[in-house]
Amino acid sequence: MSKKLKYFFRTLKSKKREKTFGPHAKGIVYDSKNGYMALPISDITIGKNLGFKGHWNFTEIQRLLEQTNPDDVIYFIGTHVGTLVVPIAKKVKTVVGFEANENTFWFLKANLCLNKITNALVFNKAVGDGAKKVTFYQNTVNTGGSKIKPIKDSILYNYDSPKQVEVDMVALDPFIKEQSLTKPTGIIMDIEGAEFFALKGMQDTLSKTRFLYIEFVPHHLQNVSNTTVEDFLKKITPHFSKAVCLKDNTNFNISGQEKQLLEHLKLLEKNNVSDDILFTK
Repeated sequence: MSKKLKYFFRTLKSKKREKTFGPHAKGIVYDSKNGYMALPISDITIGKNLGFKGHWNFTEIQRLLEQTNPDDVIYFIGTHVGTLVVPIAKKVKTVVGFEANENTFWFLKANLCLNKITNALVFNKAVGDGAKKVTFYQNTVNTGGSKIKPIKDSILYNYDSPKQVEVDMVALDPFIKEQSLTKPTGIIMDIEGAEFFALKGMQDTLSKTRFLYIEFVPHHLQNVSNTTVEDFLKKITPHFSKAVCLKDNTNFNISGQEKQLLEHLKLLEKNNVSDDILFTK
């Protein structure tokens, strides 16, 4: 089946769900290992996993729980609806979240209430390299794939004809000062390709952060932020001494193996393979 045909049927299935539940249905609530999770009816990616598997990325959550402690202040750059935020918030002192998509932000707040989370402070803002307005894609079939408008667009990002809206972007370093926020001890970042821009705006914060957990998706680097693996790493490696690529648990000591880390990520890029990377001091 061609990629275009595959995306066509995914979109068709999503629209069928919306039609089945009616125009006044807001979402579906799932009882999952992540907690009680409300998601838009149109979402057949995370919603399907929550409904049939009973969890979303629970292995990732367990890894993050091992990395955190009860005194931590954890920042989520890209919260989506809270599938990671809720279980982490139950362990740590405070979570601070940023979600650019206004539609998703509504579900995030609902899920914090459903799970009685009282130690979360959330902002309906994109995180990037400055305070400005940016164009944002509100995807429906996979709401977790919503993103700032790519520099190089692709059917990967626009197959469900996402609504384009203007959202507020902030740079994390000045925003923390302006809002008098407690600085993070750990950062968890997944913003569908805008990570490079966010990293540029949080260099002071990263220097004082114990760990950074970040998504690495080659086509996002190439298309959404139009940057290189080298430039991506240059915004991270000065602040950390170790890195673990979690798919195959490959460890690197950055001080002596930065070249090997770069080569590893370039190989992933060549094969268009995504991974999550944990950077630590």
